[in-house]
Amino acid sequence: MNTSSSSRITRRGFLTQAAALSLTAAALPQSRTSEAAPPPRLPAPQYTLSVNLELMFPGDMPFDQRLQIVVDAGAKAYSFWGHEGKPLDKMRAIQDKSGIACASIIGPTKTGWGAGLTKTGEEKAFLDDFADSIKVAKRLGAENLITFVGVTQPDIPWQTQHDQIVTGLKAAGDLAGAAGVYATLEPLNGVENAQMAIITSARAYEIAKEVNHERVKVDFDLYHRQLGEGNLLDTLKDGIAKGYVRFVEVGDVPGRFEPGTGEVNYPRIFQVLREIGYAGYIGMEHRTTTTPKEAFDKVKALAGLA
Repeated sequence: MNTSSSSRITRRGFLTQAAALSLTAAALPQSRTSEAAPPPRLPAPQYTLSVNLELMFPGDMPFDQRLQIVVDAGAKAYSFWGHEGKPLDKMRAIQDKSGIACASIIGPTKTGWGAGLTKTGEEKAFLDDFADSIKVAKRLGAENLITFVGVTQPDIPWQTQHDQIVTGLKAAGDLAGAAGVYATLEPLNGVENAQMAIITSARAYEIAKEVNHERVKVDFDLYHRQLGEGNLLDTLKDGIAKGYVRFVEVGDVPGRFEPGTGEVNYPRIFQVLREIGYAGYIGMEHRTTTTPKEAFDKVKALAGLA
């Protein structure tokens, strides 16, 4: 194929010009706008981790020993479930010596997983049970009484059960208010606890809204919420923004081990809690793949508290 002289000159000129432009561009200073902007600095965490004394420890270990391990790990708060059989005097003494706070205990320990407020005629037993736990909460300085309202009653219309729950929680709120504590309603999940009356955040929020009591709030347990429904961030932010959520708990899925071992994006969860200024407790209610101390250190790092 013949190529004319003028054509060859045109191509040669094009290549010369392109090379010159490349050299010129290389000589220019890099634009500031092309540099990646650093991520915005997160606000300092306002929340406090509370290590739960139940699942991370051997079942036969006395609770005062568990509490001392938590203190030695550097925790500022702890939680546990029912108060029956616990060495409360020894635990209070450890609190007084170390300064660690008790963040939460279970509210109605005998009735909350049974008749609760769902079975007609059981409200007094529920409130008496709740009042007993208030005494322990006051003794230990715990403000949050984690509250379950009973199993679904198949022979009672749901609306009747709903109304009884609302009425009973208003009364529980009055008891809590007189003592300076909170009835903190915890929805569980439909995978493991389908028999319970409250197993979704939507139902818990609905009831909290209807009860409309400053001493009745919601515990948002991320383990239960992920296992039962997902959509964690939107639901959590909504509950905090509307004033329903007072207490948050963590645990990963599957297995309910410490955050960072499963599918939940805990770095993002803690980032959002920092961004919105959540200033309550975050309960570490989970098992561990290592030791309580190592689990605490791991969650501290994820939470920006290390």
